[in-house]
Amino acid sequence: MSDETQVVTRSDAAILVEGNLLACGAGMSAQSRHDVKNAFHFATLVADKTFDAQKQSREWYDKFVDAMRDLGFTIARRNFELETSAELSVTVGAVAVRAIGAAGSALLGGTVLADLAKSAFEKLTTVESDAKILDHKRKNKARGMVGMGACIETEKQDVVMVVSCIQASAPSLDDDVLGVQWTLDKTRYYAGTAVLTLNTFVYGKVRETVENKLGVRSVENVLQYDI
Repeated sequence: MSDETQVVTRSDAAILVEGNLLACGAGMSAQSRHDVKNAFHFATLVADKTFDAQKQSREWYDKFVDAMRDLGFTIARRNFELETSAELSVTVGAVAVRAIGAAGSALLGGTVLADLAKSAFEKLTTVESDAKILDHKRKNKARGMVGMGACIETEKQDVVMVVSCIQASAPSLDDDVLGVQWTLDKTRYYAGTAVLTLNTFVYGKVRETVENKLGVRSVENVLQYDI
């Protein structure tokens, strides 16, 4: 491992990737955070190119998870189901944070992934005046899937991620960030959750290919904020 890969990130980060939100925890190596961000970005583009997320949400979600697996992530759990809520109204962000928290607790114990996802969500709801956020949001406004992910690196240097994708309609309010504040219709919605672990040996074989294919898009369509 090079000196660069051993550099440890000191703060949590909210990363906006093609209209989806990825939270990366403090304590991850710089290389791990870079790899996770690029893999998440690449898999999103693969799914977007293959399926219309607004009309083919299940197919989009399956393609995204399959792409992550092909890049070197072991899929410990995946589902995509019709869910209901006892609440009269529930937002996409609340559902995603809750799903990430439940899966993260089952995987690691505690609330670290839920807390991380919640912090990232709250960060992006406070930067609405940022021109880059607004421009990025508008480009992805019609997405039928709203995705949130949370990722950490454990003390044993295992990189684990929980991703939650919620089927939703386009927002009706211009000041909503990414649709995470949309109220889900009739509290019945389709949601997918996946638990992933990065196999660094496998990803190392495709790292260069992923980075080359992303190219300048990795800079233009990925925004990062410390949280």
